[in-house]
Amino acid sequence: MELCQENKLKYGKFTNFDKFYIASLFYYCFLLDVQTIHALFPITFLPAFYGIRFLVTGFLAVFVLQLTILRGYVRINKGLFVLSYMFFLLTLLSSAYHQTTYLLRIDLLNFYFIYLFFLFYKRKYLSPLVDIASIFFFVLLIGAIIGFVYAFLGYPPTMTGTLGGALPRSYYLYLTTGAVDGGIIGSIIRPNGIYHEPGGLSLFLCALCFLRVFAKKNDGVTFVLMLLGNITFSMIHMIIFALFILHWIVKYKMKKALVLYVAVAFGVALAVYLPLKEQIDDLLFARFVINESTGKVQGDNRSSHLNNALELLKSDKTIIIWGLSRKEDGRTMMDKVWGYGENPLAPLLKYGIMMSWLYYFYLFFFVLCGIIDRKHFFIYLSISLMLLQRPFFHDVRSSIILILFITSCDLLKNRIKHIISVYRNNVPVQAKQWNVTIKHRYEH
Repeated sequence: MELCQENKLKYGKFTNFDKFYIASLFYYCFLLDVQTIHALFPITFLPAFYGIRFLVTGFLAVFVLQLTILRGYVRINKGLFVLSYMFFLLTLLSSAYHQTTYLLRIDLLNFYFIYLFFLFYKRKYLSPLVDIASIFFFVLLIGAIIGFVYAFLGYPPTMTGTLGGALPRSYYLYLTTGAVDGGIIGSIIRPNGIYHEPGGLSLFLCALCFLRVFAKKNDGVTFVLMLLGNITFSMIHMIIFALFILHWIVKYKMKKALVLYVAVAFGVALAVYLPLKEQIDDLLFARFVINESTGKVQGDNRSSHLNNALELLKSDKTIIIWGLSRKEDGRTMMDKVWGYGENPLAPLLKYGIMMSWLYYFYLFFFVLCGIIDRKHFFIYLSISLMLLQRPFFHDVRSSIILILFITSCDLLKNRIKHIISVYRNNVPVQAKQWNVTIKHRYEH
């Protein structure tokens, strides 16, 4: 009862538009890439993927028109507007070069609708978004654990479905969680919840935990979320979880809370590993076995993708500017052939620097944030690693980048203001001390 009253007081000042925006923000950030649901329930694709976005955009258009009539102006994020306008102009050039409208049509849904929505984002929306998403991911992760146990006991999937396209994939529902065909090894599944793959569940969960740190939410809850996320058996998730531990080591400096976090993490890892040693060795550590015939790491496909992308870039220098050539339908070979994506050169290969500059801008920005804001160094390092491993900037996941970017901009501004204020306060003191020293020497 007290918690409900506290939330009512906390969020009671939000207008109806604010509440609509927060709900839409949750949809844009965490419910756009739900391929498991679309595969299992195909009827949901059109209304969930297209319908809601057109509805939100239409509502925003009415809101902007109303404010323009009443006030004569509308406040928007000017920096984001300039960024999106630059991207639009360069996309026009790229479309003219490839003689296709495909890029502009895809941009309309996966880029401009999302950027248009974020033009009206306010800082006060972050806290309720994080609170709602935290509950949502707790439910997803508990369902993932239940589904993992269900599959481990030998029970078959309760439902199956296939998602078509150039590279079709099969999805399975294990009681309370989804799994994709490449994430099932015998009776062991890598749960992906409602997303396109286990790494997708990890990606959105990590993004939420980054936002929790920026919003100064309870570290204990963030720790539990990251700990439970290891059920995906994602290597990048485990690396980011370790970086979170380092972040808390720096923050707490061996206080009781830190000792508790490390002890719980070690205890849970040991409790899970011992009874499932053989299966976990096959699922995780087999990826690092050297293949004797090729001399390469068994589970390493990122480096081969990087080498493939590098070879293509070397073969034709125009790819660096314009990207790969496009067929009559506007697509490139990367949309139909597996083996070139999921590496830092993938955006350059697919879109050329004319469009992929935005991805490298984001990457540079987060690295810069880590250098300036040393308090959150390991968090920004984690974001940068996530972007290097999954170089998205131009699809339905771009909303995640946007909210991390906008939130980081606010933190960076505050950090720079703090540095400047400290410098200004120290200069007069140092000057005064220097004058006293000079006067003392002169008198003697």
